[in-house]
Amino acid sequence: MAVLGYLMYGENVKSQVTLNLPHELLGSKIAIYTTLVTPIAKYTLTVTPVVAAIENSYLMFYYNNRAVSLLVRTLLLISSVIVALTVPFFEYLMALVGAFLGATVSIMRWGYELVIIIGIILVGISVVIIGTYTSMKQIIGELHANV
Repeated sequence: MAVLGYLMYGENVKSQVTLNLPHELLGSKIAIYTTLVTPIAKYTLTVTPVVAAIENSYLMFYYNNRAVSLLVRTLLLISSVIVALTVPFFEYLMALVGAFLGATVSIMRWGYELVIIIGIILVGISVVIIGTYTSMKQIIGELHANV
């Protein structure tokens, strides 16, 4: 994707794909809004098992109480926001975790079409290496910039 972006936009290519899109087109606006909604949906899907575990283990007497459930979910959201705002370079750390663990999990699955799977594994390994390198480079660059 990076090579295609560079071929399309030249040296003026920006790191986020949506920043390269023309802002006046309707299709670009739809792509940008879809990109904005995706993290919200991912956060909800990721946090749901955590909330269920908290409600099942610690709040077994209040499990069916809607107000307690809403309070637990709200406190978990607030604590996540506080961590994201207070931990330095949080976005780079999450990029590192996402690049390393996300691709690693995707290459752990074996199926029947061995040739296709090996190709996916090779692409996954390259994504892990490039994503980890890029994230580490950004973290180190931010550390040097703040010193």
